[in-house]
Formats: sequence, C-alpha cells, structure tokens
Amino acid sequence: MLEQIGITGGSGYISFSLAKHLSKKFEVTIFDVKSPKDPNSKLAFRQCDIRSYENVNKALQGMDLVIHTAIVQIPQINEQKKLGYEVNISGTDNVCRAVEENPRTKGMILASSWHTIGERQLTGIIDEEFGFRPDKVEDRARLYALSKMAQESIVRLYAEMSEKVFGVIRMGTVLGEGMPEKTAANIFIENGLNGKPLTPYRHSMFRPMLYVDIIDVCRAYENFARKILNGEVKGMCNSLTHVFNMYYPEAVTILDLAEIVRDAIIKYSNGQIRPKIEVVETGQPSLFTEEDKTNISVDMSKALRFLDLENLRGPKESIEELIKARVKKSEND
Repeated sequence: MLEQIGITGGSGYISFSLAKHLSKKFEVTIFDVKSPKDPNSKLAFRQCDIRSYENVNKALQGMDLVIHTAIVQIPQINEQKKLGYEVNISGTDNVCRAVEENPRTKGMILASSWHTIGERQLTGIIDEEFGFRPDKVEDRARLYALSKMAQESIVRLYAEMSEKVFGVIRMGTVLGEGMPEKTAANIFIENGLNGKPLTPYRHSMFRPMLYVDIIDVCRAYENFARKILNGEVKGMCNSLTHVFNMYYPEAVTILDLAEIVRDAIIKYSNGQIRPKIEVVETGQPSLFTEEDKTNISVDMSKALRFLDLENLRGPKESIEELIKARVKKSEND
C-alpha cells in the first residue's frame, strides 16, 4: 500500500506541480479552500480551511506525511493583512499541531522561500545559517518575508520538541512551465515571443536573484519525503538540521535574465524573432549595483548531500527549455 502524502495549499503552482510529481510514487491528497485549477486533474482533493484547527485535524487524518505550502502571497498579503496572519501564522501552527497529534503522521515539510535572507546588501557565503533579514526586501515583499520567517520559526520550534520530523525547504524563485504569469521570467518570455520589448526597470535591473527549476524542487521534496517515511531521519534535534536551501548556486540579475530570454528566443526561433531590451526609467533610486551579484557565494553542499542531488539545473537551461517548448507549441498550433 502506498504512503499517503497531504499537500496544503495544493492549488498553487508549486504545490500542484509537487502533487503531480509525487503522485507517481505516493498517494497524494490536495488540501485547500478551493479546488485545483486543472479540471482534468485526477488527484484526490479535500476542502480544508487551515485557519480552523478542527478543520485541519479532520482533513489530515490518514496522512503519513504533510507538505505545507499554503500561504497568502504578494500582493494579497498587503491588502488583507489579517487574512495573511490567520493563514500564514495561525494556519501553520494548526497544521503543525495536527501533524504532532496525529499518531500516523511521521512529519511535515514546510515550503519556504529565499526571501527570508533579504534582497539588498547581500554579502558573503549564503548557506542555511545565513539568517533572516526581513527589512532588506522591497516594501511590497516585507510582510511576505516576515510570514515566511514566522512559518519557519513555528516549524523549527516543533522540530525541537517533537519526536516527529519537522523540516524546511527554502526555494529560490521557481522556474517552470505553468509558473505565475506575473513573474519577471514569464513576462519577459511572453513579451519576447510576441515581438514586444523586454523591459527591466533601471532601479532593480542589477538585483541578484536566486532561481531553481521546478524539476529540482520536485526531486528535493520526493527525496526528503522518502527519508522521513523510511525512518532515515529523526525528530527532537537541533531544528537547523532539517532546514535546506534549494536554489542554483549562481545569482542572476534581472538584466541577466532579460538577456538570457532574448538570446534563447533568437536561438529557438531561428532568428525570426529578435526582441529588444529596453530599460525602463521609473525615477526610483537604484537599490543595486552591477557588482552586487559578485559579493555573494552560495553553499549548496548541505542540500545536495542530504537530498541526494548531484547537481541542479541552472536558470539559463530552464529558460531555454521553456522557450523551446513554447516555440514548438506555437509552430504546431
């Protein structure tokens, strides 16, 4: 009999991608207040509002492992702050408590974000001990970063006191088919393929970004889940033990990203589409310099070793695969 894995917030891009991938090896159930966007999905679904502990506890019955991805994101978190608190903070505690109190459930993995380390003035080696810097992000991302920090803190406190495994995977900005429409990568790709210019903003064009491919994300969660279910890892430990960074160890600026997209479109359209890069002046002061990305180095050794990952797909390869597929699709339509 296959192990049962529950994914909270399973209607989002990352969670739904995880659900489809993990369903090849496990029985997967999606828990959310709304059903998955894909009407053809054959994944099991249970309606669940994580703001209610009773709702969560009932929904998670029978699960061997829980992956917690539910979160109120940008921009909604800035518009509905109370909802953000109830879902992101109280909801996370409810999920942790339900996992802890359910005799069958062996543990939980939190989907976290590289936003916890901040965006500005990054220097030195970025590893799992780098630290939280919520006030070094754009103002629009501040509450989101605080939420991710709070979620991690709750999960790590449970890890310190529970015999079950409570872990964290911090992801870079995820690249892959189906990624949110308003991400810079998707906007650049869509505009470029439609012959429109790629328009990075001058004030943020040198912002160092850390990316990860959705395929590597799925591999990481699968391997971590398997270790927990097989009893290869134990709880009641220093909570940092089961915190892992998951991003390609080379920073890419927004301008770099635009150049990668432009070059890939030219390559896979056989030169028929040649989008221009037009830097947009907003009047805002520049927050980054061209040298910022060289001030950091990323140490991925812990995640690669523990999660049995030999290497990660870089953003250039991810972008090229996306554009190649979309060009091919447009030619076939």
